Amino acid sequence: MGKMVSPSKFLFDVDFAAPPEPEELPSAEPEIPMIPVNEHNRLLQEAKAQAFEQGRMQALQEHQSHQDRLLTEEVGHLVGAVGRVLGELEEDQAALEKDAASLAFLVARRLCAHLIARQPLAEIVALVSGALGPLRRAPHLVIRIHERDVEALKKRLDPIVMEKGYDGRLVILGEPDIARGDCRIEWADGGIIRDRKALEREIDARIKAYLQARANERQAGKVAADPNTQRDE
Repeated sequence: MGKMVSPSKFLFDVDFAAPPEPEELPSAEPEIPMIPVNEHNRLLQEAKAQAFEQGRMQALQEHQSHQDRLLTEEVGHLVGAVGRVLGELEEDQAALEKDAASLAFLVARRLCAHLIARQPLAEIVALVSGALGPLRRAPHLVIRIHERDVEALKKRLDPIVMEKGYDGRLVILGEPDIARGDCRIEWADGGIIRDRKALEREIDARIKAYLQARANERQAGKVAADPNTQRDE
């Protein structure tokens, strides 16, 4: 008896004209790179060293920036302090100059008063002696002094008149309103006045003008040195 064969099913649902479906292959797993352990440890140490160096450099830069800021602030404080000290020194110097000038003028004025009290005719004789040479051709000279010193001046001028060769008429008049040590020399078309009080006022005015000019220079220097006062043109 022969072996029985199972009958084949009808394949009516199969499209023999369609291309065969591609065979699905299993996806390949990614290849994991493998390096020796020693090489891995060496690369790890290099990475750590590089990271440490970068951190150290960044820390140094931050520290340097902080120090620069502190230095800039300290320089600003020092500049301000120096400016204040210089301003105080300039004010002190101005006060010292004023006091020194006032003191010198006071001493000179008192010394002059004492000298005139001791030798009231010394400056008058010197002034007349200097004037007689250029004025020797003047027909007459009038000298006005304090009334107490008329006779003493005549005695001192007689030899000077002869020495200078003055041939004109010399008249010495005493007046109570002229201070001792002062005089007025008059001739036909001119005259000379020696007035100690007026001279002191002139000296005082010049000292004040000098001190004011110095104060103006210091103020101008402050304005020029202050950047807040400078304007862009």
